[in-house]
Amino acid sequence: MALTKINGKKVHYILQEAQTNKEAETLVLIHANAVDLRAFDPLLHYLGDRHHILRYDLRGFGKSDNDQPISALTIGHFIMDLQELLDTLKINSPHIIGWQMGALIGAGFASLYPNKVKSLTIMSMPCHPPHMIESIRSHRKELSGGKREIPFEYLEAMASTLPKGHPELAKLKEYANHIEFDLYAKVMDLTVSADPIKDIKNLHCPTLILSGSKEVLFPPHYLRLHTIHLRHCRLVMIPNASSLIVLDQPKGIAQLINDFISEPVEPPPISDPFIRSVDESMLDYVSQIQSEWLHKLEANKQLQIDILQQFQVFIEGDQIVNGWNKRFAKPLLAYLTINRSTTRDHICEALWPHSPIQQAKANLRVYLSYLRQLLTIPGSDHSFLVMDGAHVYLQGEVKCDAVAFMEKIQEAQHETSVETKQDLIDQLLNNLPRRLFEPLDIDWFLQLKTQIEEDLIDLVLWNANRYKKQKDYLTAIRQLKKTVLVAPSIDLYECLIDLFGKAGNEEQAIIWHSRMLEYDRK
Repeated sequence: MALTKINGKKVHYILQEAQTNKEAETLVLIHANAVDLRAFDPLLHYLGDRHHILRYDLRGFGKSDNDQPISALTIGHFIMDLQELLDTLKINSPHIIGWQMGALIGAGFASLYPNKVKSLTIMSMPCHPPHMIESIRSHRKELSGGKREIPFEYLEAMASTLPKGHPELAKLKEYANHIEFDLYAKVMDLTVSADPIKDIKNLHCPTLILSGSKEVLFPPHYLRLHTIHLRHCRLVMIPNASSLIVLDQPKGIAQLINDFISEPVEPPPISDPFIRSVDESMLDYVSQIQSEWLHKLEANKQLQIDILQQFQVFIEGDQIVNGWNKRFAKPLLAYLTINRSTTRDHICEALWPHSPIQQAKANLRVYLSYLRQLLTIPGSDHSFLVMDGAHVYLQGEVKCDAVAFMEKIQEAQHETSVETKQDLIDQLLNNLPRRLFEPLDIDWFLQLKTQIEEDLIDLVLWNANRYKKQKDYLTAIRQLKKTVLVAPSIDLYECLIDLFGKAGNEEQAIIWHSRMLEYDRK
């Protein structure tokens, strides 16, 4: 057992060294939602001592610190923690083995750092169709029955094939009792809300996907659909196992992992040309079927929504000009664009928080019906807007300039490499729009706009300090001037004035000081 401090934060880990080979490869085990690193104890017995094995407590779990507000946590924080721990321990190119939340962290890490992972094993990977996410989130939140405690009895009954009262389940309850409920609830919400498909498709390393044959909490169907044609992925169903797969079948899983990581990265070529062609042709055929099916599922339709500089909507390249200034169509579509899958209750709470809920829902029925007509492809009955009972979502290929902009901001925020972060911010500012968002006088929208502006300003100030250290004052000034026109703030003005002073341009420093005072008076 060891504790290390990374950026002032305590991280608890156990590094078990191989007994026979000091040059052995390292396995990194990342635990699931309601446990800590001890949950891997049954697996260790069967993994043997041929490899170095690193286990660690996720932030806030076990004996590891969490230095962020729980409400602000993202999967990106956990991915960054893994990267910092591996760097601290000087572990290069490990085999990563993740379970539930740990699977999401492992896939995200392998996608971000493809050269730092030798192989990836993901167990009980959460992966749900986008239109089902809101209902699943609501279900998980209701499991505690209003109590601030982890629903252990439910997990014991639904997440494992072990008999009630089994010693391993008793240990699980002990681990769960030491987890702060708010942290558990946040991590569970991150888990069921995640969409790991993009990460998995981006992977370059061999990937083993393990799911229990009796899995009900994180069914593998959607994940299997998207990975069946990927050469780097292999999905194996574990007999008589459920979500707590490591506890249910540790021996079988250990054997699969040992066999998987022992295989060569590049399998030997198939010597028989006919058999080789059959293999390749069959995979191509399956890939084609899968692509065509997804193509049809998405209706092969495109919806482009622009809300950054001005509000515009295009269906299959044709602009829909009229009808947006009636029946809350514009703010309603903006909300659905940012929140691709939501519920009627959430829409009412966000857009009309001060209206009686029944009246808001009655109005919403009318507004959604009208918006559905606007988003119906001319000459067909296909609409991009789907109303499935309480759930509302946009289907098909939906693109939005604001969503793309927000994703670029988040990518730069989560980047841990200083050089790469600077490059990402440069790219963001090179394509900075002339204004942020079409004006919409809705509290939810104004809060979103404020948050994005604050995130942008933080990144620009970070970049300016980088260029200041590099004595590249002109680049920092150019980026600050560009940003202050879009998202003015006292911090940006003060940084500009300081940089003009550093550059020896006192005249411009005085001019921008006057502009700051004028802005401050408004």
